[in-house]
Amino acid sequence: MLLAAAAVSLLTSAAAAQTFTVSGAFEYEDKGWSYNGWTGTDNMKPIRRADVHVINDATQAVLASGSTGQDGSFSLDVNSAGVLDIVVRVDCDTLQATGFQRIRVTTEGNAEYQSLSPVSAGHDTNLDLDIGTVSVLKITSGSNEASPFNLHDMAVHAWEYIMGTDIGEGMAPQTIRLYWPGGSGSYASGNDAHIATDDGYDDPVILHEIGHVVQNMYSDSDSPGGSHVFGDSNQDPKLSMGEGFGTAFGSAVMDQQMNRQAIYMDANGSSQSGGVQLRARIETTVPYSGDAYGAADELAVAATLFDLIDSAASPDQSTGSDDDDIGTGTTIGGLNRHKAWWDVFTGPVASASNLTLNHAWDGWFSEHGINGMQAELTDLFDNRRVRFYADADEPNNAQAAATSVGVNNSWRNNLTLYYSASNPPAPGTGDKDWYEFDAVIGSRIDVSTRYPNGVGDADTQCDTTLDLYTPGGGFVASDLGSGTGRNAFIDGYTITETGPWATRVRSGSSTRRYGRYDLRLSWEFKNELPEVTAGPSATPSTIDDSSTSVLSVTATDPNAGQVLSYSWTPLGGGTIVGSGASVSFDPPSVAVSTDFDVELMLSDDLGAEIGPLVVTITVTPGAPLCGTSASAVAGGSGKPGQAGTPVLGFNNLPVVPSTDFSLELSNALPLAPAFLIVGFSFLDAPFDQGNMYPSPDFILALNADGAGNLSVALPMSADPAFCGLGIWWQFMIPNDPGAGGPKQTSQSNYVMSLAGG
Repeated sequence: MLLAAAAVSLLTSAAAAQTFTVSGAFEYEDKGWSYNGWTGTDNMKPIRRADVHVINDATQAVLASGSTGQDGSFSLDVNSAGVLDIVVRVDCDTLQATGFQRIRVTTEGNAEYQSLSPVSAGHDTNLDLDIGTVSVLKITSGSNEASPFNLHDMAVHAWEYIMGTDIGEGMAPQTIRLYWPGGSGSYASGNDAHIATDDGYDDPVILHEIGHVVQNMYSDSDSPGGSHVFGDSNQDPKLSMGEGFGTAFGSAVMDQQMNRQAIYMDANGSSQSGGVQLRARIETTVPYSGDAYGAADELAVAATLFDLIDSAASPDQSTGSDDDDIGTGTTIGGLNRHKAWWDVFTGPVASASNLTLNHAWDGWFSEHGINGMQAELTDLFDNRRVRFYADADEPNNAQAAATSVGVNNSWRNNLTLYYSASNPPAPGTGDKDWYEFDAVIGSRIDVSTRYPNGVGDADTQCDTTLDLYTPGGGFVASDLGSGTGRNAFIDGYTITETGPWATRVRSGSSTRRYGRYDLRLSWEFKNELPEVTAGPSATPSTIDDSSTSVLSVTATDPNAGQVLSYSWTPLGGGTIVGSGASVSFDPPSVAVSTDFDVELMLSDDLGAEIGPLVVTITVTPGAPLCGTSASAVAGGSGKPGQAGTPVLGFNNLPVVPSTDFSLELSNALPLAPAFLIVGFSFLDAPFDQGNMYPSPDFILALNADGAGNLSVALPMSADPAFCGLGIWWQFMIPNDPGAGGPKQTSQSNYVMSLAGG
């Protein structure tokens, strides 16, 4: 597309016939802008690195081609003869700029913008031709003004930054295309930037869209696109990273190549002055300085990324100082700050999935390691509350390492989902924070997260999920998104057992794995444990086995209206009579003084329980039942068998009452039948070459074990009829191969027992 131009012609003497030089310069009309929009003052700027063609106006043959320099000038040698009508055309194209990125500016219909000098008619080819300075004026689309050569110049600035000494990157393989007028909104796709009809002079907007092209050409963007605005900290972090990079890249070009303050300014293209629609100072984020925070806010992302490469010399409102420690003179592993970030941008960032500002942080340390200036970078990110560092509770990444917290309706502020055991501590692991709290069965608890410090705007990319776990580690509840905004809320969960419960905070999104949050635990209803104010006690605490003791306890429940239940359990014997807070203990009979423990468990209506509480009662033997003492004595001698002579002894005495009196036989024929002879009188008569001592009033058939032993328990009940009862005991083992006599019985000695008290 041809653009209007004005020119001055000048003929000079030629040095050689039929070879002459055509020279001159091209400039374009720019529209002055500042933070406050259009200044109302236009000025001329050189058209740099643009294709220039010397053309025979009569035949339209191209006689020579080249490119403009930094001052917009050109000088081309032409080989021709005779008299020619010459015109010089400048294209919005860098094809002839050797070793430089190919850039074209066209209409949406792909017509490349061009401008022609006035025709130099009847030029003698024996003479050089200086066409002077050709001024390309602004054009309009409707009421909106623009210069395609301004779009061209912004793209040239961008690739001079990329290919210059700051970064030293090579050309992108594709031709970069800028389109104008592009309709109602500027956007980028692949290697193309479509500039809105009213954005043709909005340098920051043009550079922002070129920044998207740079992402596409050299790195990556996972931005889903769609609407986005400054001051929204609740955007998709992928969108904010994409948009924030575009703004940061444009700011870097303005800062390094144009010596302009990093500003985003979008003004109405039909206005002659002012006309601001959107603006922000990138260094300070004014007028959003109270709101541009967090990795999900595109302006905060832009300011953070720009801080990686700006310096104290940057032409901002604080020239001579910088708000971060990565600036002029700083090298990162020997690299200048621009190259250090570019290597991250084209390396780890380019290969990241679901790209967010997280990956700029992670990639920085993946690329630069211990040279990454961890403290400085932490402070830089923290300027925008992008806090990719562990909170004071770490490490609390497992239930066993949970942070102990109270359930007190107060917020724990500025916690972070970030943890790394590396040195430096990056990248993070996708943190899970555990918190432990004591709870009583029957209570109802609320667990919730909120945005940091309760702000309405997110101020963070964090997307919290809450999980709830029992004291034994069992998972019982989870929530994502029931709270305000992207926060979680477990509402009124009923505690099912008393003990240390735990809640886990984790990210609910792969694109929101880092970030800040606040946590609160509060009771909807707090069930309390019963409280003992007196006891348990035993009255009296020492009794004989014919008496009882009253066991009692005084207890209350802090929760009004609940009824306590009492469970008394004797551990060593005896019985409980009655129920409630006062019961009786009926002891067993004892032969010697014995301590008996009784356990008490208290519980409320909801199952809250305390115990066991223990009360001890000392039980002594009561008055004897018998007037005589119990006794036992062994006598006589046995008759040997194969295993030797059987021996009969006893344990304890036949006390009335008792359970521990027993007869003990040893040296019997192993596994052989053994007959216990029980007599109420003493016979002492010869039998089978031995002696039968008891009268055979009863005979019990028993068996010896494999070792030839046999034990017979003889409990005595509390029956006075046993008092004074005398019994003689003896064992006979028939068919003993080692015994003499016709019946081959081996025989034990006897034991005589006398029951008594």
